[in-house]
This record gives sequence, C-alpha cells and structure tokens, in this order.
Amino acid sequence: MTPSVFQAELFIDNRATHGEGPVWDAINQVLYWVDITSCRLHSWSPGAVKERTYQFQEPVCAVAPITRDRMLIAFAKRLAYVNLPDLSIEQICQVEPDIPGNLCNDGKMDPAGRFWIGTMSNDESITGSGSLYRLDQDGQLTRVLENLTISNGMGWSRDLRTMYFIDSPTREVWAFDFDPVDSSITNRRTVVKVPEDLGLPDGMDVGYDGTLWVAHWGPGCVCQWCPLSGKLLTRINTGCPHTSACCFGGDDGKKLFITTSRLELFPYQIEENPCSGSLFRYHPSANHSDYP
Repeated sequence: MTPSVFQAELFIDNRATHGEGPVWDAINQVLYWVDITSCRLHSWSPGAVKERTYQFQEPVCAVAPITRDRMLIAFAKRLAYVNLPDLSIEQICQVEPDIPGNLCNDGKMDPAGRFWIGTMSNDESITGSGSLYRLDQDGQLTRVLENLTISNGMGWSRDLRTMYFIDSPTREVWAFDFDPVDSSITNRRTVVKVPEDLGLPDGMDVGYDGTLWVAHWGPGCVCQWCPLSGKLLTRINTGCPHTSACCFGGDDGKKLFITTSRLELFPYQIEENPCSGSLFRYHPSANHSDYP
C-alpha cells in the first residue's frame, strides 16, 4: 500500500535552534514546546497573537504541565518544578550526576501521572550510555531501561495497556505491556521498523485511532504508522530536514503540532529550508475520513 502524502502548514515561524518536546495542556488549552540548546520554553494558546517565551540559564529538554502556572521541567542534568510567573525553581532530583557527559533528552508524563525521562551522551557517537527513567510518586527516580543510545519518543495507547518507546539509532518503535497502577513495563517487542531512507525516528505521539505518529530526523516529515501491522500509512512533510517531535492538541484535540530543528544543519540546508526550527501544524481529520 502506497502511503498518502500531505504537507504540514507553517504555524509559528520562530526558527528555534533546536525545537523539541511539544506537549498540549488540555485543561488550560496551552501548547508548550522547548528550544533545548537556547534554554527556552515556548507556549501558545488559541487566540494568542504570538507565542510566549521563558528564558532559562540551562538547557530545557522536556516539560510537563502540572497546573496552569507550574511545570515539571527536565533540564540537562536535573528535574525540577518551575513556577512560570517568576521562574522560581524547586529541584526534585539530579539526573545521572555520576555521568557528566550525559544529558536529559525526551520526556513525558504517563497516564498515571508519573514522569518519564530519557538520557543520552552529549557525544552522540557513544553508544549504550543512555537510560530511561521513571519519576515515581514518592520522588524517587527509577532506572527502567539501560544501554540506550538516544532515548527518545514515547507514548501510550488509549486503553493505557501499552507503552511505546524509541531509541533512535535502532530505527525501531518498541511496545511494552504497561501497568497503569504502578507504571511498570514488561514484554518488549518491535512494532515498527523504520527503513534507512526515512532517517531516524525521533519524538512521537499516539493518535486517537491508536496509530503512531513519529517525527523523522533527516527526511523532514512525520509518519503515521500502524502498530499492529508495522505499515506506513501517511507521510506529512514539513520541508525541514530535522523534524524532531509532534503532539496532538488544539481545541478539538486532533491537530498535530510539529517541532523542527536547525541543529547540525549545514548553511546551505538552512538557506534551502529557512523555516527550520519553526513550529508546524497538520489536521489529520481534514484528510482522513476514518479519523475519529
């Protein structure tokens, strides 16, 4: 089956250095995303004239809304609660203080309210140095997976029984049985194998129909995959080679917000793709008649 191909629309032309980690706060109707290397958190809400930017003194790797003005933020080497009005920081814990060359990468809150954060080496050529951690409700940071290289996208099925996860260089999406009571995972298996021409799978989200929407670093697209068959269903082009992550949100919860990056692009690539680093949007229901 030949996948359908569509084009995402440029939504906010802010040209971040390394746009990443979009997350939708459904209660307060706010989209958050980060610019990791520029140490910035961005937010946007429907009706806003432009995005709002919060500047920090350390890389901001992943975020999770707690309340309207309070965030859980994964900085490069620590997890902390941040009060947005005054940017005051309450540290929760350090992350791998014994491995100075590692830093946090992608992270997300699970359906049980536990925060997951992955790590990787700052030198991406070093393999197997990363891990995936879960922040339990007692504040304890527990290593769940190890020997990872670039711990990346994650998501959960609608029935809360499956967790999906990406270690980018494997070019695979893994599935685990997920227990929503204690957030434990078991029974790892591969549900998607990404061909080399689709680059590295990066950030991801799970659609309302259970399909996996994965940002692909290299070819400049988000791909919709079926976790049952492993087949590629849809390709959404951004025109930005380093497409980094995506999440569903918006007033109907069905708009796909897509982050991109300028990181590691050559000058000619930026000239050819000047909107790299900006935020894009795509509405699957406009093109998918079977999308709920």
